Amino acid sequence: MKPRIVTDSSCDLPSDFLEKDGIDFSIVPLTIIVGDREFIDDETLDTKKLVAAMKSCKTASLTSCPSPEDFSSELRKNKVSYIITLTSGLSGTYNSARVAREMVLEENGDLKIGLFDSLSTSPFMILMIMKLRDFIKTETMDFETICEKLADYQKTLKLRFILQDFSNLVKTGRMNRVVGVVASALSIFPICRSDEIGKIQIVEKVRGIKKAFSNLANLVEEKLKTQNQFPVVITHCNNPSQAQILKELLEQRFELKEIYIFPMHGLTTYYANDKSILMAF
Repeated sequence: MKPRIVTDSSCDLPSDFLEKDGIDFSIVPLTIIVGDREFIDDETLDTKKLVAAMKSCKTASLTSCPSPEDFSSELRKNKVSYIITLTSGLSGTYNSARVAREMVLEENGDLKIGLFDSLSTSPFMILMIMKLRDFIKTETMDFETICEKLADYQKTLKLRFILQDFSNLVKTGRMNRVVGVVASALSIFPICRSDEIGKIQIVEKVRGIKKAFSNLANLVEEKLKTQNQFPVVITHCNNPSQAQILKELLEQRFELKEIYIFPMHGLTTYYANDKSILMAF
C-alpha cells in the first residue's frame, strides 16, 4: 500500500505535487480569521483578497489550527504515514498532529506514523517533503531508517526570509508601530530566520532590496563551503518577479542546479504578508 505524507497548509505545495511519484499526499488546512471573515486555507483561497482584508481590518487577525480529528482522518487511510508540521513555536498545529497520532495508534497499533515538527515553515517544509519523497522512492529503506535520515537532513537546513510589509506585524503586536513606519519609509528590509526552537529572529537589517538579496546569497555561499550542490526552495507572497530575480542571482553566482519557486498559501501569507520572500536551503 502507498505511504502517505501529511502536512498542513503552511507548506506551500500544490495538493497534486506527489501524484506522479505514487505517494499519497494530504494538506490539512488552517483557518485565518480577519474581522468577521474566515478564510479556510485550501486551494480556493485567494491570497490577494486575504492581504486586502488584513490591510482594511483595523484589529489583529487570528489563526486557528486544525483539530486532531482533521489529522487523524488522514492518518487512518494508509498503513504508513509521515507528518511534517508548521513550527510549534508559532502554532498549535504540531500538538494537534501529535494528539492525532496517539489516537490513531491506540486504535490500530499496526500502523506506522512518523511525526516531525519542522521548527520552521513553507520552503523548509517543502525541502523536507522532497527529501522524504526521495527516501521513499528508493524502496530500500524501512520506516525507522527513513525517519532517522529525515531527522538528520532537517538539521542541515536553513530558512531565511525578507519582509516588505509590516502592517500585520504591527497589528498583532510583534512590531512597534513607529518602528514599522520608519522601516517602510526608509526601505529597510529585515532578514529573518527561524531559530532552533522555531521562533522568528531578525538576523540583520539592510537598506534596499538589491542589498537584501545580495546578503541572502551570501548566506547560501556559506553552505557551499561544505556542499557543491543542494536544492533551494523560494516561496513568495504575490511577488513572482522578485522571486525570479533571487533565483537567477543564485544560479549566476553559484551555478546551483535545483532552485524551485512556489507561491505562498494563506497561512504563510498571514505571517509574512504581501511581497515577502522566503528561502530555504
